[in-house]
Amino acid sequence: MTGDLPMRPATPYDALPEESFDRIARLAAGSLRSPVAIVSLLDDDRHVVKSSVGLTGRSRVWRKVPVALRYARQVVSTGRPVFVGNASPGRNAADTEAHTPDGVAYAIVPITVADGVVIGTICVIDTAPHAWTHSEINCLLDIASVFVNELELRSDLTVKRETQEHLLYNTLHDSLTGLPNRSLFTERLRHAMRRAVRHPDDLFAVLFLDLDRFKDVNDNLGHFAGDELLRAVARRLEACIRPEDTVARLSGDEFAILLESITDMSDAGRVAERIEEALSFPINLGGAEVTTSASMGIVTSSMSHDQPEQLLRSADMAMYRAKAAGRARYEMFDRSMHADALERLQLETDLRRAVELNEFILHYQPVVSLRTGTVTGFEALVRWEHPQRGLIQPADFIPVAEETGLIVPIGRWVLGEALRQISEWQQLHPREEPLSIGVNLSVKQFSQPDLIDQITRALETTGAQATSLKLEITEAAIIDKGQAAIAILKRIRELGVQVYLDDFGTGYSSLSYLHGLPIDALKIDR
Repeated sequence: MTGDLPMRPATPYDALPEESFDRIARLAAGSLRSPVAIVSLLDDDRHVVKSSVGLTGRSRVWRKVPVALRYARQVVSTGRPVFVGNASPGRNAADTEAHTPDGVAYAIVPITVADGVVIGTICVIDTAPHAWTHSEINCLLDIASVFVNELELRSDLTVKRETQEHLLYNTLHDSLTGLPNRSLFTERLRHAMRRAVRHPDDLFAVLFLDLDRFKDVNDNLGHFAGDELLRAVARRLEACIRPEDTVARLSGDEFAILLESITDMSDAGRVAERIEEALSFPINLGGAEVTTSASMGIVTSSMSHDQPEQLLRSADMAMYRAKAAGRARYEMFDRSMHADALERLQLETDLRRAVELNEFILHYQPVVSLRTGTVTGFEALVRWEHPQRGLIQPADFIPVAEETGLIVPIGRWVLGEALRQISEWQQLHPREEPLSIGVNLSVKQFSQPDLIDQITRALETTGAQATSLKLEITEAAIIDKGQAAIAILKRIRELGVQVYLDDFGTGYSSLSYLHGLPIDALKIDR
């Protein structure tokens, strides 16, 4: 080896501690009663000394014994050991090569692993007269064999440990973004909560984030673009926090941030504002520039919670309050949110029971002709007769019904009941132009694949005339569905049913857009 070359890069065979190489070198020197022993491993064509006995300066060992290096290279090249004596063979001496030119005895064996590859050598050197015996040769070969077993066992253990570490990492991290997952985040939050109990002045905060309109990216650009957006958001969130903080992806488009050891509760608000700014810059997704925002809920350690899951639930409540307030903003959790959440949960439970027990009634608002002053029809308005709370207005339960999907069975009942009533009134009060009935159709109802069948069955069951039914549909039900919405509207009109666009002006429809819609009339929002 010429010059002070750097040690080779680590391999699985470097897993043994330095003491193991030293032990092998001492064992080889002692067993062959020689003053010098060298253990080396290969790095390409370099023999990197791992340990030496009798020679100092590991990086300069081969320069002191250049003939030994030449023999070591020969051993690696042929895969066979070399034993060269420097004394007349005795009665027990083995057949070895002739005397060396420098008058020194060399015994060199290969370190050969299971697949037959030579990875290094064990070299024993004796400057005193020495003719190698059969027992010495076998002993050195046995030392090399034992050493290989130790190397491979340690290598197997290293691979096993690395595999376990890899599996543990995957268990605790999100595969898409590389961020900690819910399990790891919950554990770190638990640790922060315990520390706060011991040290009340050690403040922390949790931010719960949900990307606004992430579904639109998936629907319009595809799931691959959605994944790219999540990765980009993850990197931006990481840039907004300190190394000691944690940002995690909990699920879907939900993220959480743990801010540890903050000096003031207002620090959480400043981080939220930093995140709002970071997300405001466009993100390139396969050539398409997309901007996103997040609704955030914040809960601080000043709000005592027993378990991490409870704290996360509180942050989640605050996040939904931010979404309800217009999105792209943050809200701080307070106790009233918990009470509101319990009230809403009770409302949802009662609403499910109301659907089963049919606790709804219809009020009918008359439609009066301004030209004649006569009643031409009615609009059906649903009310909920709660057994304890009395009459509940639509504004207090329709949003919950929309969110839970209960609006579908409620809407189906409203349609059938309204048609039954108008059919009865038409028979009691026959007139040249029959009374009409207006029924609101929710966004979720309009999206039902069997909508046309529902309308047809309701008409057939009640015997009502299709021309008497006016279905009122909001802009939100059709604005994002394009040609699919137009096709549904056409099929409704083919039944003879009229279609009214309700609350026109609350969305983004233009008058030019309306020309392409198969509708009969507009209802202008106040």
